[in-house]
Amino acid sequence: MKISDALFGNFSRATLLQNASLAWPMTCNAMLMQSVTIIDLLLIASLGELPIAAFGIAGAIVAFFIGIQFAISNGTQLVLSRAVGAGDKRKVGLEMASGWVANLGFSSMSLLFLLFAAEPIVKAITDNGTVAEQALNYIHVSLFLLIFASASQVMVVYFNANKKTRIPLYGFMIEVPLNIACSVILIHGLWGAPALGLTGAALGSVIAIAVRFCYLSYRLYQEKKQGYVAGFSVISRASIIAHIQEVVPIVANFIVLLTGLLLFQVLFAQLPVPAYAAITLVLPWIKILSMFANTWAQASTIMVSQYLGKKDFESIRPFVAQSFIVTRIIAVFIALGFVLLSLSFSFFYPNLSDETLSALAIIAPIYIILPLFRTNNMFCGHMIRAMGESYMIVRVNIISQWVITLPLCALLIYLDAPLFVVFGTVLFDEVIKVRAFSKTLKKCLSHYQPKKSQPKEKMQN
Repeated sequence: MKISDALFGNFSRATLLQNASLAWPMTCNAMLMQSVTIIDLLLIASLGELPIAAFGIAGAIVAFFIGIQFAISNGTQLVLSRAVGAGDKRKVGLEMASGWVANLGFSSMSLLFLLFAAEPIVKAITDNGTVAEQALNYIHVSLFLLIFASASQVMVVYFNANKKTRIPLYGFMIEVPLNIACSVILIHGLWGAPALGLTGAALGSVIAIAVRFCYLSYRLYQEKKQGYVAGFSVISRASIIAHIQEVVPIVANFIVLLTGLLLFQVLFAQLPVPAYAAITLVLPWIKILSMFANTWAQASTIMVSQYLGKKDFESIRPFVAQSFIVTRIIAVFIALGFVLLSLSFSFFYPNLSDETLSALAIIAPIYIILPLFRTNNMFCGHMIRAMGESYMIVRVNIISQWVITLPLCALLIYLDAPLFVVFGTVLFDEVIKVRAFSKTLKKCLSHYQPKKSQPKEKMQN
């Protein structure tokens, strides 16, 4: 894609402004959602390195299953966006009901799995009895979180697909303050409540997300009452199977990525406690700042999916070109944000040991440079998924993570390599994916040439 194509294509500035109006509430949603993890870390940091390490293990396990929930809902969002673009309200309701069945079905199986398998998994990760006990308590309380998150996320993607992204934002604005209040009370045992420590942080999150679920349910009821969505009652086995077939390649890609991230966490847990605590503190910040680029890409995905639903294929290529330029600008600002963050850790976490603060300083250059590569891959991945080519990026992620970087990380830890080199495998993983993702996106976009550039024969879509 040439920059001139993006700047002088058939899209005006109003198109990107429309995408921005869709993206900014989604960005706030994502940041507020990730802030729950940041809040828990800030609240438990005063309890010492052991609770932080326990949170790192338990949080990674819970995040793995919630991440798959989000993968299922992302697939639902693409299907819903196409139905919205086609103006088919009955199809919207049908796909939403199918999405609930798929998501809640997965969450129910995950709950049963964790009830029986959480203990051996945690004990395989750490041999510290205190860390293992606190991690298990956190996981067991978070099982309720899985159900509420699953049901809520399907409603969130419905509002996103309909460009009503402010409604989920209002839900998070209710959830986050309530989460802070409940977590503080339950962690430290204020006003007669039991002092539950790390478990209190999990319970506070469950209470808050339950309230958000009630709010979203009410807003969806209003949508149905006003006739904006229909078709819930026509759900069938065939519609569920068809929906799952649409979602499977997207879920497969997320499972590959999430499993890889979980294994990175497992490998990092073998490092000394101060080094692992430093990585645990950094990873949520990487997620929350990356959300600026991720939600811009998600908003762009909704636009592309709606173009597909409308069969407006000519608009896709110039829109993606313009949106890609904005993504690169966002990446620079994210990197600057990480520079400021690296100078502020001692302020945010004043009770950390000198060893942990030193480890944070060692890995700073890596997470500062990381967004320059990750945002490129993130944007390309979202666009490729929107165009129905998810299996192509699954192959790239399997090769980069499972074949190259995870074995390399394990080898470096075994050889007792410096922390900078070990954590650097995260950056290396993103670097080796840039060319493959860019080439794949270019290939997908070649199917959507403007009419004047198209051959006479009918385009294959």
